[in-house]
Amino acid sequence: MEYLFGLKAVKYYRVFFCLLIVSGAVLTSSLAWDISDTFNGLMLIPNLIGVVALVPLVSRITRNYIERRIQGKQVDPILSFDPEIQKEAAEAVRKGEY
Repeated sequence: MEYLFGLKAVKYYRVFFCLLIVSGAVLTSSLAWDISDTFNGLMLIPNLIGVVALVPLVSRITRNYIERRIQGKQVDPILSFDPEIQKEAAEAVRKGEY
């Protein structure tokens, strides 16, 4: 919380956390498990967004791998999405440092 929202938010998080402890002790076990399952299911949303956002990169890396390893073409490997890092990493691979 401190990293995301600053020091002021930590105080509110502590109060919220204590309230959740009390409510968890008062709730029936089936309701507590239902709430837990719901929030675990909601974690799907940001993960799904990340997976969908990475599909183009994964397909590009996979095509590159197939061209290099299966088809035997002389293609430089994709080592990074960032062109600057790609250049540095490719140079390190050529030198044997990678």
